[in-house]
Amino acid sequence: MEYEEVTPKSYPVNLIKKDWTQRKLYYTSPAKSMPDAVNNMEVLDDDIWIVTNPKSGTTWMQELVWLLMNDCNFETALSKDLELRSPYLEFDFMIHRNVERALKPVQELPSPRIIKSHLSLALLPAQLWQKKPKVIYVFRDPKDAWISNYYHFVNFGFQYGKTLEQYMDELLEKEAPKRDPILHAFEFYQLRNEPWVYYTSYNLMKQDLRKVIEDLCKFLNKSVTEQQMERLLKHLSFEEMKKNPTTNHRWEYAQVQHPNRGKEVHNFIRSGKIGGHKEELKPEQIEKADRFIEGRLQESQVTLEQLLVLK
Repeated sequence: MEYEEVTPKSYPVNLIKKDWTQRKLYYTSPAKSMPDAVNNMEVLDDDIWIVTNPKSGTTWMQELVWLLMNDCNFETALSKDLELRSPYLEFDFMIHRNVERALKPVQELPSPRIIKSHLSLALLPAQLWQKKPKVIYVFRDPKDAWISNYYHFVNFGFQYGKTLEQYMDELLEKEAPKRDPILHAFEFYQLRNEPWVYYTSYNLMKQDLRKVIEDLCKFLNKSVTEQQMERLLKHLSFEEMKKNPTTNHRWEYAQVQHPNRGKEVHNFIRSGKIGGHKEELKPEQIEKADRFIEGRLQESQVTLEQLLVLK
């Protein structure tokens, strides 16, 4: 995927004090007027935004939040695709490149809207940092997220015929410097103590999902019975999520018309392991990825453990 540098109409200067003019921001090319359309879009007070780097537990968190906000309506969750219940802000534009229709899936959603995005803080709607609706951020070790993203795009056809090693080499050289996962997370990490932001990690969700659910209930002013909690824990387990068609992005997959789509198929919810990259990458590839990540961590003066909320 190609990216072009863009300059947003405004920056969240009231949230983070820094020289935003030095923050390089990129959008999928051709960006057209999509960044401006997003910047200008109306944000509702009762919106809930779920923001992550790609393949960082986004679907897992979306399903959890949708259920909490809809009184644990498992019947609807099991019968209607998650992408229709909680749309991905950038998806329609990525497929159709039509700015006029791009935001309609979100705009036509009934309140309270649960909206997914992978955009950096400064590329999100300006009203987000003015109205300050609920924002949930999930971070995952980039190496695990990158591996997951490779298989995701093999499914769609974009990476078909390319080895994982080739993908990683190209990603670290071209894409990762533009879509820096560390800076993406660090800007939200700096907001983690704001009452309207809930910052967590894939690791914490794997470690103690019950605690994350309890914390989210407080954050969203929701409550669940013990019976609902037990069903949530089962419904959101890796085994159940993997076999649930509404959480495996089948609707999204059907929208992508790539000539190599489906020539190689991997389940959307595939492995889910913490540190799974160690089983997939060669030691020299891990070392190369670690050098990139460490350099970005040093620039932001933060550690991976801090971003993962492990200390």
